[in-house]
Amino acid sequence: MSDILAADDGAKITIEGAIEDVDIAVAGLTTAVQCKYHEQADKYTLGKIYKPILLMLEHFSKNSGANPKVSYRLFCHFPEQSGTKALTKEELETVLTTKGEPLKAIVARIDPGVDYDVFLERFVIEYGPSAEDLQAEVLAGLKEKGFDADDIEAVIFPNAIQRIVELATRSDVDGRTVEPGAFLAGLKEVRRVTFTRWTRELATKAKIFARLRKDLKASLGQNSRGRVFVINPAGIENFDDEFVRFVKAFVQRYSSKYLHSNPPLFMVTGDYDVGALQERLYATGLRCETGRVGGSSVVIKELLKKPLITRQPFRIEFSLRLALRELVTEQPPKRPDELFLVNVADDDWKHADINVHQFEIERLSDLEYVLQLRSEYA
Repeated sequence: MSDILAADDGAKITIEGAIEDVDIAVAGLTTAVQCKYHEQADKYTLGKIYKPILLMLEHFSKNSGANPKVSYRLFCHFPEQSGTKALTKEELETVLTTKGEPLKAIVARIDPGVDYDVFLERFVIEYGPSAEDLQAEVLAGLKEKGFDADDIEAVIFPNAIQRIVELATRSDVDGRTVEPGAFLAGLKEVRRVTFTRWTRELATKAKIFARLRKDLKASLGQNSRGRVFVINPAGIENFDDEFVRFVKAFVQRYSSKYLHSNPPLFMVTGDYDVGALQERLYATGLRCETGRVGGSSVVIKELLKKPLITRQPFRIEFSLRLALRELVTEQPPKRPDELFLVNVADDDWKHADINVHQFEIERLSDLEYVLQLRSEYA
């Protein structure tokens, strides 16, 4: 992200490039950037960067005459190191005489006629800041680019990181290449918070959750709202122990009054015993509509039917809907108002005309905070 912010007009940046982690191409020159972080290292030693040096030398040995020519930047962090450093020929010779078997295999692939002097002219070690300080620099850079300060930490920055991750996973090089101006312009259109396994590692995580909580508050305050959860239990800590409690808390808050006439639907993915879950929910006083008719089939009309409700005293036929996602094969007759995808990348019910909220979480307590079921983020 820092390279995108610092790039000159006309540059093209490739994430997971054909050469290194990041390839930066401007007229007549490509800079191949390899990133190595050693946050816990006591101090810099040459031995800690043997491998990236050898890999860059291997590439140079096979592409020294390439046009545009390639320069090599090893971006790394070591405590108490800053600035840039050139590699001496003596140091390169030390690297080349490594005794490590995996590294010797790289040395063996380096073309014997390589011009070490030219490689050293094109190679530089850049000592960057810590990950935390680098993130602070990126946030400041986004502010300088004109992004709203109130949105940067919770909306713009996490979306930028997620888009870079998505670019990195594309199979073709062209698909992983961006023009910095167009990339930043796209971010200016972002309005919704994203929370994935990548963005949850950011130092701004608590602010992201606080923004999600704020953004969802209005819709959660509406009484009759079609809310559908598609949840993948994999990766969620203590899911079996915590899910019944989570569902009960949600139902008590959003499906327990006369005006709450549209109970939420929870669909669980994978090989999960929804029947046993229904029994446990029943034991806590919650009746579920499962849409089951006969054997294992789920009829969408039955699953989404409205419950019978009496006002005085308040009674509701069922207060939630429950199904195994794989058994729900029909489209709903009416699209839900809110679709919550929890550890789920995509779903057949996802549509541009409805509000889709995606979360990658490790704890249900994260979801509880966003959905106003607990007052503090922990």
